[in-house]
Amino acid sequence: MIQEPKRLRRVAKIMEGFGERIQYSVFRIYSTDKELEKLRWKLAKVTEEEDNIFYLTLCTKCASGAHTQEKKSAWPEAPKTLKIL
Repeated sequence: MIQEPKRLRRVAKIMEGFGERIQYSVFRIYSTDKELEKLRWKLAKVTEEEDNIFYLTLCTKCASGAHTQEKKSAWPEAPKTLKIL
């Protein structure tokens, strides 16, 4: 929970740059480990010690079990990634 409204707006803006807002303070983000590290770094720059951000990593199987009341699919498949060997 972000304790100050101005910081909350900053956090939301950063989060929206990495994914989509699905509720007021809930965001869904598909990211690589490196992108997640970058997100955490950016958020650390704008938050204070009194703030709390909860990260929940879901595997593909767990994400496929998430449901919503929306008519459209709220949990699409993870984007395809390329691996260079």
